[in-house]
Amino acid sequence: MNKGIARHIRRSYCRFTGKENGYWTFILSLLNGKPKHMQQQPSSFWNRIAFWNIQYWQLLAVVGLYLSGWLLYYLALQLTSEFGGGFLLQTGLNYFAKAICTLPVYWLIFYRLHDWSLQKRILLHLVTCPLYIMVWLQLYHFLCDLFGEGYMWGAAMWWDVYIPFLFYVLQFGIFHLYDYYIRFRKQEQKQILLQQAALQSEITALKAQIQPHFLYNTLNSISAAVPRELEHVREMIARLGDTFRFALAASQEEWIGLREELQFIRTYLELEKGRFREKLTFSIQADKNALAYRVPPMLLQPLVENAIKHGVGPSLWPVEIRIEVQTTNDHLNFRISDTGIGWDKNALAGGGIGLRNTRKRIAQQFGSDLHLTDNQPSGAVVTFSIPLTQLPKGIHESTDH
Repeated sequence: MNKGIARHIRRSYCRFTGKENGYWTFILSLLNGKPKHMQQQPSSFWNRIAFWNIQYWQLLAVVGLYLSGWLLYYLALQLTSEFGGGFLLQTGLNYFAKAICTLPVYWLIFYRLHDWSLQKRILLHLVTCPLYIMVWLQLYHFLCDLFGEGYMWGAAMWWDVYIPFLFYVLQFGIFHLYDYYIRFRKQEQKQILLQQAALQSEITALKAQIQPHFLYNTLNSISAAVPRELEHVREMIARLGDTFRFALAASQEEWIGLREELQFIRTYLELEKGRFREKLTFSIQADKNALAYRVPPMLLQPLVENAIKHGVGPSLWPVEIRIEVQTTNDHLNFRISDTGIGWDKNALAGGGIGLRNTRKRIAQQFGSDLHLTDNQPSGAVVTFSIPLTQLPKGIHESTDH
């Protein structure tokens, strides 16, 4: 790698990470695999999930919170009550009832409705808080009667409304603060992964720029050496050069027009048709609204390549590949289907580098996933959707695909 490329990579690293040090450690970690902060560390018992996405150490912390509240409340009654001691069981029943009533509220707000916005979940407390206090009061009185313990009644009973209300606000305030912190950390980690992917893509693009004309000149020399009667071979070499040029140009862009992406796929499929001839037919359809948007470059090529590898290659009969792009329900919907022998059901879980990177790419950038289903009467279908709000718009043209 020449010095100019090395300097550019170093500047890119500093721009993405915001720091000067650690550059060579980062480069060595790229050569040896994933950087350290991206490698999965072995999790201890306390970091494992107990239930409802709650880790064991978090469960222990909540139990400690209740035990602390129980003991503090017991000591306060011991030191201030005019009736002497004997409050240990009573306060224990008090906090046991609070814990029982907390479980369904926590399940609803932090597990079942976890995807709701913070504002909606806070408004939901206007309903759950009175229910919590009423159910707690009935349960606490029942337990006290069961164990022969006394409790406040008459006008003093309002303390059994006021104190549980304060406890409810305190504990769920802590839960919401911690939930916000976890969401912030996940978003921060996601941003780091995206920056890492962008930096690696830029490094790859810079390396690809080293003497790229050598490849084009070689292809031109091969094309010139092909006899005129083999014109279809010359056309395949020209299309191969076009795919290389697109791949090199796309590696330097974050977004390209959907029209350009589909034109590249058409060129790629025409190149493969020269290999399979009558065994492969294809069609590409995209509505005009879809063509107004821009997408990440090389988004569809790994999926089409896998359709050829798993559907066309092993098939003994002609196979059709269909690529459809439509805009529905505020999403850009992609559908890649073939009529071949079908894919292995574990193809998306494993797959090659291109397929694996495509799945990771749309998951990290758009929060979407690839879905593999059977085609009828044979073959496979891969679908995924991207929210239109996450895609920039480009120049809209009326040329039909």
